[in-house]
Amino acid sequence: MDVMDADSPAPVMAGEGLGTPGDVWLTTRRVVLRRPRPDDLDDYVRLHTDPRTYAHAPSSMPSAERCRERLTDDLTDWERDGLGYAAVADRVSGEVIGWAGVRHKDSDHAALNLYYRLAHDRLGGGLGREISRALVAWTVEHRPEALVTAMVDEVNTASLRTAAAAGLVQVGVRPMRDEPDGKPMAYFEAPRVEPVTAAEVGEPLREELVDLWVRVNDAGGAVGFLPGASRQDVGAALDRHLDDARGGRSVLCVLRDPDGPLRGLGFWQHSLGFPYEHVAWLKRLMVDPAARGRNLGHILLGGMVGIARRELTGVELLRLDYRGGLGLGAFYAKAGWTEVGRLPRGLRLTATDFRDDVAMARRLDGRPLD
Repeated sequence: MDVMDADSPAPVMAGEGLGTPGDVWLTTRRVVLRRPRPDDLDDYVRLHTDPRTYAHAPSSMPSAERCRERLTDDLTDWERDGLGYAAVADRVSGEVIGWAGVRHKDSDHAALNLYYRLAHDRLGGGLGREISRALVAWTVEHRPEALVTAMVDEVNTASLRTAAAAGLVQVGVRPMRDEPDGKPMAYFEAPRVEPVTAAEVGEPLREELVDLWVRVNDAGGAVGFLPGASRQDVGAALDRHLDDARGGRSVLCVLRDPDGPLRGLGFWQHSLGFPYEHVAWLKRLMVDPAARGRNLGHILLGGMVGIARRELTGVELLRLDYRGGLGLGAFYAKAGWTEVGRLPRGLRLTATDFRDDVAMARRLDGRPLD
């Protein structure tokens, strides 16, 4: 399997601002996002009325009264939709250091707008990137019917980089309706992860899939071959997976950018009969090596878990095996997978290159394995 960006989170520490376990929405390596509360108003005003954080759009800074109205709107979003903009708390101290999340746009309920704002003293440390990446991956998994979007000031180079690192693609320029001058903003959309039936894999798509697999393999990805494997061998392996899909034993999932290019693929192998009716195996997860650093591994994996949850009737447990030596364990652990077995030197790639054969699993509902 070939993925990217595999830093794993640390345990959540106790902190006054973290709230109860039921309040916690998302955790990343350094912060917790939790549901907002009415008593967050002081922190909300503090974070949203600091002119230093509005250098690129000073006219957008709200008044204290407008902050009160916006917090009320955030609370309503959570009651109605089960998601929205949330408090960002430091995992160690519990201090509220930002506000971030996704919410339905007033003008487009098919889209979820990505947003984050951090305290001035927390800017420049990569927290916006960390939070945005987690939010996009979560939304693709749990709200696949909605398109994740973002609007960024064209002169705000840091936020433009953050949007791209979260996996979003700029697809145009639009005026910001809330801005007094209606100035144009860069408009971003997230990739989509979708299941594809074998009947839909005509020759053009098959060629795209083989092209991607060959590129990943030649870049050193652990996707069933060593670098330099022939296109014919890779195509034959793909055809075997497609045969399983035709037989109802596998589901092909593809990741595409909003402007069209294929960026990733993976398979769920399932319906293997007694005693594995409740299990699906993750196979051949891979993303385009030309798009490394764009969060696509997390987006594809999250989207595939969402597809398994919606489409694999009776499946409760997810499993995978991976080749040691590539840092993949931390990547999967960050997405809720647990190592359940390891055979040292269980894989021999060459006469002198032995790797551990590692097994991981997670429950489809996200609860702990035990």
